[in-house]
Amino acid sequence: MGSERAGVGRQAGAGAQAGAGAQAGAGMQTGPGSEAGPGAADAIALKVALASEHHLEGVPKIELARRHGLSRFQVARLLDEARAEGIVRIEVVDPTAAGRDLSPLAERLGISSVTVAVARPGEAPRAAIARQVAGLLLRHLREGGRVGVAWSRTLMHLPAALDALPVADIVQLVGPVSTAGHSTAQSSALVHELGARSGGQVWALPTPLIVDSPQVAASLRSMEEVRTALDAADGLDVATVSVGAWADGASTLWSRLRPAEQQRALDAGVVAEICGILLGESGAVWHSAVEDRVIGVRPDQLRRARVIAAIPAVGHPEAVLAAARSGLVDDIVLAPELAEQVEALLG
Repeated sequence: MGSERAGVGRQAGAGAQAGAGAQAGAGMQTGPGSEAGPGAADAIALKVALASEHHLEGVPKIELARRHGLSRFQVARLLDEARAEGIVRIEVVDPTAAGRDLSPLAERLGISSVTVAVARPGEAPRAAIARQVAGLLLRHLREGGRVGVAWSRTLMHLPAALDALPVADIVQLVGPVSTAGHSTAQSSALVHELGARSGGQVWALPTPLIVDSPQVAASLRSMEEVRTALDAADGLDVATVSVGAWADGASTLWSRLRPAEQQRALDAGVVAEICGILLGESGAVWHSAVEDRVIGVRPDQLRRARVIAAIPAVGHPEAVLAAARSGLVDDIVLAPELAEQVEALLG
């Protein structure tokens, strides 16, 4: 929706005389090259009057011409000049830009905020969520800060939603992952693209999210490049993560486990996953042999940061509740359908 505002107060417009208007409209111009003087002031007053009556009161141009003793062409020219000179400013308000704030739901979940990402025409739901995550990131990240980033099919849209970043260090929270239609190269590219925009130091994590055995994981963690990246997460100010539901196609970790391990986690009550961290309905971290094979950020590191979570898992409101109860996230961004499902689950 759009609105037009007269940039100068209505008081000036109210006092403009029709006779003075005809005189000013006949040939007097204002602008950077015009000389200031009584005549210029009269011309400005006329433009304010015309703009106020046309844009605020809806008076047609023909009626303006009659009222002020001008031709329709003079009225049109003066209104155009009012726009060009900043007397009239156009403000376009996009109701989807800020997202819908659900403060009551955030209070019930015990977190700082819940934002509903309403997709614009032609915008994918995941891109809409990433756009709102980008807004929260810019709100909380300060110059010289440190931000952690986890790749996901949602957060891969983050660079497109960020016009600029303050100077900040970028930390990769989990190693490269691949999903259907997306390669590990895309996963690695996210942190480097954000690093290039921020101009700060980049700590990349050049290991898979999960490896075959705890021994391999321990060996990789001992490498200096990996160790320094993992340790860099100790000083996070803000982090962006994605919450997946514990189901096929809803978690990046799910497909990397053997069927028996997937089922074991289900039997243990796992309903959500964040950066390879498995959560039960209560939000408690599920400790198992799986976590010894995961290379990534630790729960205690996330709890010390301001964590913004993208949750695209429509149909899995239990994952939202688990994430909120875990103490690992502060702000949640989700689709309208999922927000309704969460409210229904809470009753």
